[in-house]
Amino acid sequence: MNQAIQILDLLIKIQESSDIFPHESETIFDGINLLEVHCIDRIGTIDYANVTKIAKEMGLTRGSISKICKRMLGKGLIESYQRSDNRKEVYYRLTEDGQRVYNEHKKIHSQARQEELFLLNTFSESEQAIIFRFLSGIFELHN
Repeated sequence: MNQAIQILDLLIKIQESSDIFPHESETIFDGINLLEVHCIDRIGTIDYANVTKIAKEMGLTRGSISKICKRMLGKGLIESYQRSDNRKEVYYRLTEDGQRVYNEHKKIHSQARQEELFLLNTFSESEQAIIFRFLSGIFELHN
């Protein structure tokens, strides 16, 4: 994998796991907080998304994900369903409104990624290696 892309992935992980950004109160779309947007992103990308899979992907507890999903069900962003081969498990999928949030979030990340990639490509490979080593260390400190 290109080292500049690895650096970007680390920056995103640092940002999403940082206490600097108060996920519970920061809204980026009308009435939807950042944590809900990231949950929508996971539901949009995971096959047969359930509480366990979402919690694992996001590094949160199943209880936290259950609460987030309950709020998003109430907002009409996701819907729950059961598969005919597993009537015990509850799965989630995006509604039309949830899909719009998912698409906009992807667009925002793509634009930011392009801008940041342009900046990172102004550094030499050896400079990028140093940046990567530094950011990897920061990420390990916070996880």
